Amino acid sequence: MTPAISVTMPVYNSASFLREAMDSILTQSFTDFEFVILNDGSTDNSKEIILSYNDPRIIFYDGKINVGLAHIRNKGIEISQGKYLAIMDSDDIATPDRLQKQFDYLESNRDIVMCGGFFTPFGNKNSVLNFNWVTETDPEMVKINLLFDGAICQPTVMIRSSTLKETGLKYESYFDPAEDYKLWVSLSKNHLIANIQDQVLKYRLSDNQISNTKNQVQRERKFEVIKDQLSWLGITPTEAEMRIHDHMFFASAILSYDYLPKMKTWIDKLINANKKFKLYDEQKLSDYLNDLYIRNKTALKQALKNSSPKSIAVFYFKTLIRWKSIR
Repeated sequence: MTPAISVTMPVYNSASFLREAMDSILTQSFTDFEFVILNDGSTDNSKEIILSYNDPRIIFYDGKINVGLAHIRNKGIEISQGKYLAIMDSDDIATPDRLQKQFDYLESNRDIVMCGGFFTPFGNKNSVLNFNWVTETDPEMVKINLLFDGAICQPTVMIRSSTLKETGLKYESYFDPAEDYKLWVSLSKNHLIANIQDQVLKYRLSDNQISNTKNQVQRERKFEVIKDQLSWLGITPTEAEMRIHDHMFFASAILSYDYLPKMKTWIDKLINANKKFKLYDEQKLSDYLNDLYIRNKTALKQALKNSSPKSIAVFYFKTLIRWKSIR
């Protein structure tokens, strides 16, 4: 019989953490699943660890060469037979009732095609990902959040397999290592995606994490995905506008007198474009952007307060001569 859920897990040189990841799936309270484990040409003993398990739910795909995350994740989609596809990474730990909670949510919310969930980061505290970027649960708010950042934690995702088949959407290698962000954005254009409020994963931070080793490339691909979304609003952003867009989301205010005025102009541009194209809920987008403005106004005051006397003097001098720092 077709399983309710297919859990797909790519593996590449994950021997140190692999058993924890596998055990967290095999001991789930929800049992009607197949576990598709895909070895992406590992050179350590990951394969031996996988083969040491004797569980009929495990479907093992042994890739002889390393083809990369996008390719191997697509192979997992191709092999999977379940009604739902759950994504898992080989160094993370799923909570015991992760599959049950997400299954129940999607069964009860037929208009939602994909859901992620909250997570707890652990491990290397110096990682660039040592923060929880999953903040929104409402589908409209998740879509707005995607205009700025990932909004979904990939190894917490469960998606309707039928949606991927009907749309033909898949991971795109070009956007690696932001291939997940690109897929979520593509789905969000015409479908509802959400996060459940429950903690469903312990997300491991490590030195070898792609977000650490390929941070600059990931950032560049992320900006391309953001520009795609802005194009849906009829906007081709300048370099200065993209800089403001990025800084205002993280409330990392630029210490310049023209930061807040230009941020306000950018916010107005987004709101007016959305009034024309109606991609986002108008009130929710307006509230979201206004909240970002307030956060950045506070951040700018704090940054100025924490600055050295020399930096403060330069700030006020540039303000006096109307020096344009953001171009």
